[in-house]
Formats: sequence, structure tokens, C-alpha cells
Amino acid sequence: STPLVLSVHSVVSFDFASSILPTWHTTIFPPYFVAGAIFGGFAMVLTLLIPARAMFKLHDIITPQHIDKMAKIILLTGSFVTYAYMMEFFVAWYSGNYYERFAFWNRVFGPYWWYWWVGMLFCNMLSPQLFWFRWCRRNIFVVYFVCMCVNAGMWFERFIIIVGGLHRDFLPSSWGMFIPTWVDIWTYIGTLGIFTSLFLLFVRFLPMIAMSEVKTAVPEADPHYATAPRIPSASSDGKERTR
Repeated sequence: STPLVLSVHSVVSFDFASSILPTWHTTIFPPYFVAGAIFGGFAMVLTLLIPARAMFKLHDIITPQHIDKMAKIILLTGSFVTYAYMMEFFVAWYSGNYYERFAFWNRVFGPYWWYWWVGMLFCNMLSPQLFWFRWCRRNIFVVYFVCMCVNAGMWFERFIIIVGGLHRDFLPSSWGMFIPTWVDIWTYIGTLGIFTSLFLLFVRFLPMIAMSEVKTAVPEADPHYATAPRIPSASSDGKERTR
């Protein structure tokens, strides 16, 4: 899956980087998109994994150590994304390109200002910093809150990249505001419905935990299990039994 992630998101980023529009024409997009994909992907996995862990009693298989390590990866990739955000503004300022400077100024203080402040600044840059603290990584509710913030923030990021780069171009006469139609809204809702349906069908008809992983965790997987000494223990009726 690693070559797929690297190739797909790099090629998609080239579609933007090869254009001449301000905020799109930048060489930082390939690593930026790959880091963002891993960042949002781990957040979505935890968004689905935490409720499934609670509903299907998978606490012994999906342990706090697993969630802790995934939170660390979210923190790491979130730091990469934060660095990419800052470098975009630095390059726009350092380049001296008037159109590039205006585009990023418009991103922060323009008509879609709250998309940047709430979606990119708070959700993608600030909320993952909670994972510097161990108690936050071990608190299921904090982890789930951060993952939901990241999911929303990555959606806002895509919106800002696409709409923010198109609604203010080189000709002021073509400036406008994006207003979604009912087709746009229901298409978006439909994608959520398709994904949720496929996920629930997977949970219903396929094993959630790979059988090979379960087999390696049972005591019989130990090659010395048959010759291991039995430890006596008391059963519920008071009689000793071996294990």
C-alpha cells in the first residue's frame, strides 16, 4: 500500500502544481499531499475503529497501546502538514509575486476566512498538538475528538485548495462565490452513504480481525504449550484445575 499512497497522491498533486494559478503552482504539493493523506487516513481509521472496538468488545485485541501509537503517527504527520502550511505562506512572501501574496492573504482574510481559521488552523494544526501529552493519547474521548477535528479539517483543506484557487483568479471580472447546488450537496451525502454502507457490509459478512492474528495470540500458538507445566488454579466450585 505504501507505493500506492506515494504514487497516487503525488500524481494528483501534480495536477495542481503544473498549473499557473496562485496557491496551486508550487513544488511542495507532492510531499504535502502524501503527508496529508497519511494524516487524514489514520484519523479516519481511528474514527471507525474506536466505536467498533466498543461495540464488538475488541478491547483485548485493539489495546490502548495500538491507539497510542496511531495517535503518535497522527501527531507526526500533522506536524508535517503544519510545516507545509507555514512554508506555503513563506514562499508566497519570499517570492515577491503579487498575485501569490494576494491569494494567500485572501485565503486568511477573504470571504472564506473562517474555513482557514477553523478548518486548517484549529482542526489540522492545533488539535493534533494535544497528542504531545500521554494522557491525551490514552483518553479515548480526546483521541476521538481530535480525529473528528482532523476529518473536518482535511475536508476544509480540500475545499480551500480548490475553491480558494478558483474564485479569485487573474481577472476581477470573473471573480465570484461558490454556491453549492442540490446536485453538489446530494452527491457529497451519497459518497458518505456509499462508504458507510460498504463498511457495514464488511463488518457484517467478513471477519473484522484477521484469523491469522488471532491464531498467533492464543496460548496454543506457543510451540512449548503442550509441554508447559500446568499451573493449578481454583475454579468457581472450589476445585483445583490446571491451565
